Amino acid sequence: MHALVKFLFHINPVNFKVVATLLWLFDSVLSTLIIWKVPYTEVDWLTYIQQVNRFEQGIRNYSEIRGDTGPIVYPAGHIWFYLILSRITNGGQNIRLAQYIFQFLYLVTMILVFRIYYMSYRLPPFVLIMLCCTSYRIHSIYLLRLFNDPVAMLLFYIAVNLWLSRHFWLGSVVYSLIIVTLCSLAVSVKMNILLFSPAVLFVLLFNTGYWNTLQIIFSCTAVQVNSYCY
Repeated sequence: MHALVKFLFHINPVNFKVVATLLWLFDSVLSTLIIWKVPYTEVDWLTYIQQVNRFEQGIRNYSEIRGDTGPIVYPAGHIWFYLILSRITNGGQNIRLAQYIFQFLYLVTMILVFRIYYMSYRLPPFVLIMLCCTSYRIHSIYLLRLFNDPVAMLLFYIAVNLWLSRHFWLGSVVYSLIIVTLCSLAVSVKMNILLFSPAVLFVLLFNTGYWNTLQIIFSCTAVQVNSYCY
């Protein structure tokens, strides 16, 4: 028992990786079982597909892009993502395939979140157990509702991981634009990503300086404008 307590509650990078790997494998199986056994619940999926259909018809006026539950309330990146999903899933009819796609997003997000915790070097492995095993809603959002939150957060977590690795510029403007694009694309899917912007601003200021931060802000703006122009 003492060895188990030490394994789970002491900060140890090796133990952290072991627990993270086991939990990821466990959740891979669990999420598959949820898709197989728990009935899918329709909330907004059909509305998203209807909005995409309006977009494909050439409608670009946001007030006219709507579905059964109302008009579109998300930025343009939302439309682009569900447009891709619509084409992959036969116009939104193959919901099971869509669930598997969101399962993939979920498992990739788990890896990214685990790495964020790991890079802090301050958390024991038991934190991951609480993270994975205490939230029914997470599985529901990803696997049974097919909301757009997972897409926005996946892109943002990729950006956070790049920032943690201090790849702000990586010696070239091109790579810095990749990082900015990921975060800005996240905003283009769902605007609640903007809630992170004050912290992101300070991180960029402290790590890249005023001039580079200004360039990054302009790059973010360009990504948003381009996502709407098409």
